[in-house]
Amino acid sequence: MKRALAVMALAACDAQVDADYPGEPVARVHGTAVGFSPDDVADGAGVRWNTQEGADLTAGPVTALPLEATPPSGITVLVLAAPPEEAYFSFADGSPRIAEGALYLTSGDALAGVTIDTALVFVEGEVAPGGMAAQYLDGAPAPGFHLYDARATAVLTAPQAYFAMRCGGGDACTQPRLYQLVPTVDDLATTVPFFRRGP
Repeated sequence: MKRALAVMALAACDAQVDADYPGEPVARVHGTAVGFSPDDVADGAGVRWNTQEGADLTAGPVTALPLEATPPSGITVLVLAAPPEEAYFSFADGSPRIAEGALYLTSGDALAGVTIDTALVFVEGEVAPGGMAAQYLDGAPAPGFHLYDARATAVLTAPQAYFAMRCGGGDACTQPRLYQLVPTVDDLATTVPFFRRGP
């Protein structure tokens, strides 16, 4: 299968500092484009935040992110700042706030590619071992951005049960939360596959 990605506007050229320069990233997510043809175009990226509110975990705010390409299929998503205020969720035990989101690629205003079972996570403060945040994150990561795998579970974990009950209980609130975040082995050095979406 060909795995190539065309990126608009001189993506393969050396970066130049100009009025459109987005600034230094606080994190970089390295990826590879899977299932793209040489004619496909991805010119941006983004993250859709899961606020753990309600039954639809895909209804959170969206942050647009710039994209760099290394042909034929390498990409780097530049994370320029901490998540927006409305992206965070927390527990009642005083654990630090967490933001969790799904990364994707765009072509203009259209969705071009998605990640599967990968989450970009931001931890706002120190995580105490054994607390709800530590259980949610399967450990006590340092503050900042991290990459996680989302692994399906047969039953709700204690943190997910907390959010399911806050949502109102029932299948609509339970089913989307049947997963556990697990740290990736290489954290932000992990290469994330982005799978082609769209016509």
